[in-house]
Amino acid sequence: MPIRLKENAKRFESGMQKLNEQILQTKLVPEISVFWKQAEGLQIKYENQKAEISCMTAAAFFRAIGHLCEQVQKGIHRFVISETPHFKHIGASLDVSRNSVLKTERLKQIICRLALMGFDELYLYTEDTYELEQYPFFGYLRGRYSKQELKELDAYALDLGVELIPCIQTLGHLERFLHWENNVHLRDTPDVLLVGSDESYRLIDAMFSACAKCYHSKKIHIGMDEAMNLGLGRYLQKNGFQNSFEIMQTHIKKVNELAKKYGLEPMMWSDMYFRCASPNNDYYENEIEIPQQVIQTAPKDVGLVYWDYYHTEQSFYNKYIQLHQQFQAPLSFAGGMWTWLGAAIDYDEFFKKSIPALNACLENKVENVIITTWGDDGAETPVRTMLLGFLTYAEFCYTGRFDKQSVFMRLKNMFGADAELLCKIAQFNKTPQLPPNSDLPNGAKFLLYQDPLLGIYDADIKEMGFAKQYAQLEHIFDSACQNAQEEWLLLYQFYRQLAKVLKDKSELGVQMQTAYQTHQKEILCQLAQQANRASQNTWELLEIWKTLWMLDCKPFGFEVI
Repeated sequence: MPIRLKENAKRFESGMQKLNEQILQTKLVPEISVFWKQAEGLQIKYENQKAEISCMTAAAFFRAIGHLCEQVQKGIHRFVISETPHFKHIGASLDVSRNSVLKTERLKQIICRLALMGFDELYLYTEDTYELEQYPFFGYLRGRYSKQELKELDAYALDLGVELIPCIQTLGHLERFLHWENNVHLRDTPDVLLVGSDESYRLIDAMFSACAKCYHSKKIHIGMDEAMNLGLGRYLQKNGFQNSFEIMQTHIKKVNELAKKYGLEPMMWSDMYFRCASPNNDYYENEIEIPQQVIQTAPKDVGLVYWDYYHTEQSFYNKYIQLHQQFQAPLSFAGGMWTWLGAAIDYDEFFKKSIPALNACLENKVENVIITTWGDDGAETPVRTMLLGFLTYAEFCYTGRFDKQSVFMRLKNMFGADAELLCKIAQFNKTPQLPPNSDLPNGAKFLLYQDPLLGIYDADIKEMGFAKQYAQLEHIFDSACQNAQEEWLLLYQFYRQLAKVLKDKSELGVQMQTAYQTHQKEILCQLAQQANRASQNTWELLEIWKTLWMLDCKPFGFEVI
């Protein structure tokens, strides 16, 4: 990439080198001289192959480089672009704990792309997938990152203006570690640590010690979410029944002290505070009042992260942000990219939920926003489908609005990805016949894994048109494969093959049952051939999936697929 940084911009040279290695060497533009000056907001002036970038932060500078490359490639010889970040921090969160652990090289590429979008934070969600020398079963056979790998990633991100932040668990969501029999003394319930135990706090101390050594950031996300059975396992046997909020209170205070020992600034998911005020032990209630005792006793120096991936009305987000703002702790908002349904990401749901949420953050002056990419139940969604969600958040941050056409165009210009095609992946999960309030959100998953001879979900999908839908998707992704850039070809081949499998398999059980009950032997013979074809196509799907997985992730976890 022939971009020449002038002396005043040399501080960004290391980051530019990384962008060149990962992405920009493929961008054919004339040599450009880049000047930088420190100023509020973000402005790029370009004329006669000279660019002046005015901004305060490294994140804004590298976003400006993204704009610069895009405009020059389009043949624009003179332009001025001005933007004002509407949030103080914009972060992405990558789940590397639920089966797939991204390779460091893939993570570096993602960091480069996030930098070009203007992200300044990346949360690495590691439940047990990082190294604790004192605990050999922590992340055992799970692809955990070594300390050297984390240090390398941290330094890499730092050069690109991205703060790598550890996102760990210090209470719940530790079932993969706690299921080992030699950790029974650390369990309250199968996924929750035993609060009050010295051994538990020695473990948490080791977590903080490891993170302090591997990350430059003083920020740390300590989890604390969804510990619904807190105090109802071994804790109950040892201490008798205690109010869950009081147990949480004690635990947060102790964990905060341990974090401060290492100079760390903790934040936590906020749902446990809200569950204690809910008659249903739920996070989201239409009518809820947080007890003053909860508000007053919550530590002011443990930030709260309000996570919400499900609501479509801005009014709900407004209400819940304002409820969170009663606390004295710093507040962040985390939205979700709908990557947890299986192999098929659902951008329909993402846009419905994300835009009202971001508008509410803007209206209520929330300074920090995060976009999460959870991999529940197997992490089957390929990471390369996620660029559209990241760019949507970035564009909203720097423009204060969602312009679909602009986002889709920038995705194509910057990364060669077809946003319309990525949005069509949502059609793997549902058909037009499915009612909007259906509780069948992930058709591609249950129809891929169910045995057609058992047909657990056959009654749910009958006359919903799934087979026809998958035939159409096969055609769509087959056409995409004919014109795809090399980077995107394998992804499109994967979805073409998934559609080919499901075209034959999705309604096979329904068809067999009908033919069997009506004694239509000829149709049964045809269905036997269809089943055989689906079986062969499934093996081909597995091979494509394996290739895709091994390019992006460490081998650990693919055996589950």
